[in-house]
Amino acid sequence: MKTKLAILSVLSIVLTACGGSTESAPAQNNDVPVVVQNPADPANAGYYIDGIVYTLVNGALEQQIEDSSTMNVFKLLEFKAAGDINSDGTDDTAVVLLNDSGESGIFYYLGILTSGSTPIIENTTFLGDRIDIKAINFVAGKFEVTYLDRDEETSFDADPNVEIIGIAELDESKTSFNFSCRDTAGICL
Repeated sequence: MKTKLAILSVLSIVLTACGGSTESAPAQNNDVPVVVQNPADPANAGYYIDGIVYTLVNGALEQQIEDSSTMNVFKLLEFKAAGDINSDGTDDTAVVLLNDSGESGIFYYLGILTSGSTPIIENTTFLGDRIDIKAINFVAGKFEVTYLDRDEETSFDADPNVEIIGIAELDESKTSFNFSCRDTAGICL
């Protein structure tokens, strides 16, 4: 009996010493920004805008603009839609973000957070400057945001009055989004 216990103990030590670790190898640093994607919590997620990841906390982010007393403000608006854009069986989320850099414009973005093992890094698209968001929906496998904008001849001082539907769909490789729009005034070409 003692021999069996001794053999089992030695065998256990050898297997433990030779066995692989269950820990993952450290990720390689390839300078690609990591965007936190949690479709269930867009108020605390990262959004990739103009090459920078902005991470909201409780739906907002305020950053001091370098060499300025002005704040760069990002805010999650109340517009939100859910639908399975990447066909993995779990709803993804589309939201509208507002960016006020303290200058003349107020910029709006469509942000999409996907579920699944492969997050989409470039998860936002610019919608417009000083536009009027009306709705966001999931329609036929795509996210659609309806908003009012201006034609090229209309001043930003005038209220936006041209209805545009911005459309986001996943590309065939399911690695990025294709953005398009449609309207009746010829703004979207």
